[in-house]
Amino acid sequence: MRKLLGGLAALAIASLAALPAAAADNSVSGTINVLTWPNNDRTFQALLPAFNAAYPNIKVNVQGIPQANNAYLNAVQRAMLAGTGTDVAMIEIGMMALLRDKPQWVDLSKPPYDAGSFIKDFAPFTVANVTLPDGKIAVLPKHTGPGGMFYRSDIFAEAGLPTDPEKVSALFSDWDAFINEGKKLVVPNQRWVIGNGEEIVRAVVAEAGVSYFGADGKFQIDNPVFRKSLEMVKKAADAGMISPFTAWSPEWQGAFQRGQIATVLYGNWFGGLLKRAYASDQGGKWRVTFAPGLDGKHAFNSGGDYIGILEGSQNKEAAWAFVKWLVTNDESLKQQYQNDDLYPAWTPAGKADWLNFADPYYGGENVNAIFAPVQAGMTPFTLNPLDNAAYLSMGTAINNVARGVMSVDDALAQVKAEIAAKQ
Repeated sequence: MRKLLGGLAALAIASLAALPAAAADNSVSGTINVLTWPNNDRTFQALLPAFNAAYPNIKVNVQGIPQANNAYLNAVQRAMLAGTGTDVAMIEIGMMALLRDKPQWVDLSKPPYDAGSFIKDFAPFTVANVTLPDGKIAVLPKHTGPGGMFYRSDIFAEAGLPTDPEKVSALFSDWDAFINEGKKLVVPNQRWVIGNGEEIVRAVVAEAGVSYFGADGKFQIDNPVFRKSLEMVKKAADAGMISPFTAWSPEWQGAFQRGQIATVLYGNWFGGLLKRAYASDQGGKWRVTFAPGLDGKHAFNSGGDYIGILEGSQNKEAAWAFVKWLVTNDESLKQQYQNDDLYPAWTPAGKADWLNFADPYYGGENVNAIFAPVQAGMTPFTLNPLDNAAYLSMGTAINNVARGVMSVDDALAQVKAEIAAKQ
């Protein structure tokens, strides 16, 4: 009897892929518990009416666990050990190396899910992150963080610099130009070009296609790109371009509202923070262009998230309906972009009108003209369980260089020693 029920469930799950996007499926029912973090919990709650229009008989309970102090990571790990209670969980890109290989994820490449048949329709950057060496697809990509340079066009105009995105990209074509031209935006002790040095390092290293660890597991801090990125931080700091504020602090957030930071090098999702929190009254003043390039490459990733089903789920049928709908359905992706500027990893969405439009916040610019080619050109990371430790250690090194506490040589040596102690 259990084999028969299992077979019926498999057929039901497999049939989901064949349903038209607008069709309501009344045959799939049950309750699922979804683990995520703020503000994704709010985003999911807002999506439930649309999801229930497609699957009226599935009840979704959403639980948001804060990311701070590893609270969310610990919650996922507890759910895996418990083996029951949680059906669906998300992974932030920084957690991928710690969670992706866990056996508690359902293999979505296998029947009845067969995600391998459509995985090619996600951004190549994300496909590499979710696919294990043995072919297992642990989770599905939800969103990416294609990076660009957000900038205040009015501040650029005041400094005598061009404001058109194409002209700004040409002027700020590489990192030396970023330093040389960026100096003109500085008002000593009042206005800075960039919030923190970490933005520079992340972009430079990603453009180079270098990860903290190689495929052989060796720490790659001796790669010249890490030195180059820290040298750029020092040059920017010496030119007075880096703000004194700690990233994500209230002072840093308020600096945007006060017009004290002229550019930002983050993923497209940062636009959501500008529009709804940090600079909500500055519509029409911001623009987006490509980040300064390294050897002609301007593409870097800054963020992203993934979602999958836990083996302990008692209702994988309903869980799969929710996961697949969330990451591939046009209405789902549209609402997530419109509400939070979350950029879809699902590449067919790249041609949608809701992603390609004259955005009044950016002075009528279609910013997808920047983010689409960036997403297509992003280099996949080589993941390692010590990635987060390396990121934190490098963050300290960046701040020490930016504040003049350490030389580039000493900062790199400290990072190398700290990670060696953990290996």
